Amino acid sequence: MRDDIKELLKRYDEIGALILEQKLDEFGDQLDQKPEDVDDATYEEYIQRLAKEETEEATAKLENEPDEKLGNKSMRQIFDELSFDEKTEALEYSALNLDRGAPQSLSDSIATEPADLVRDYCGRVIGECAWTEDELTDENVLFEMQFQKAIACFDVLTKMKEPCFIQAVLDRYMSYGKTREFVAESIAKYIEAFPEVSEPFLIGIIESNVDSGLEGPCEDVVIMLTEIGKEHKTEEIYQTLRHAFRYMTNKIYAVICLADYGDDRAVSMFKNYINRNQKTIERDLFYEMMSAIQHLGGDISDIQDPFGDFQKKQGKH
Repeated sequence: MRDDIKELLKRYDEIGALILEQKLDEFGDQLDQKPEDVDDATYEEYIQRLAKEETEEATAKLENEPDEKLGNKSMRQIFDELSFDEKTEALEYSALNLDRGAPQSLSDSIATEPADLVRDYCGRVIGECAWTEDELTDENVLFEMQFQKAIACFDVLTKMKEPCFIQAVLDRYMSYGKTREFVAESIAKYIEAFPEVSEPFLIGIIESNVDSGLEGPCEDVVIMLTEIGKEHKTEEIYQTLRHAFRYMTNKIYAVICLADYGDDRAVSMFKNYINRNQKTIERDLFYEMMSAIQHLGGDISDIQDPFGDFQKKQGKH
């Protein structure tokens, strides 16, 4: 790799880290609690998300504005002048060595290259990367770092609006009993970026696995379908989530997803389940259902509490 490109990437990473640190301090001084209407689980996650969002805005501006230190060119202009091989070399270097991963302007630049060329490259990298530690062939390479190359390629494909690997990605993902959380999250981000293409594949996976209890990667697939459905509601998605609730071994996933999806028809289904299973329902599942019913606008006053402490538990939170 050219030394000037390597130095440019290092400088980008250092500046991004400084901006993030500044934003974390800024929000930490301004805010003392998490608003009730945000999805972040904790105050710390809320602050980190705000800081990350503003850092991304600041670095995007940095990447696309002319800079005297770069000969009055922007980072994007410099990347656009590179050959395709130089761009992908820079992408892989960034994925493996930068804390912030590849600059968005670099991904944007690669996404403008001939589609066949980019598809072939991304398909090869994603296919060759280990998706679990067991697949790692080089003991000198950290699994977490190698998979960053696949994440960078998913980002490029998303920018290209290229869903051509959706089925292949889902097929491979379903072949594992379990993957690391950051792998699952990056897969989900790509899948959820193309709702119209992904929906039938996700529904097909769920419906074909109901007899096995929808465990392992199927739980993630239910979550992916929910995320798509929140913005693109269809009757097919609701009915599939309803089936997931009926057949899932760990029904808590389905309860949370139906609540997030936001169809109030789930209220009567939850109430009927509680009434039919008063003597056998597990405490955690009961609590989750009661919370889901409230979230969907349902009335819980007519539900018999087999544990006698749901309202008390609510008061503690």
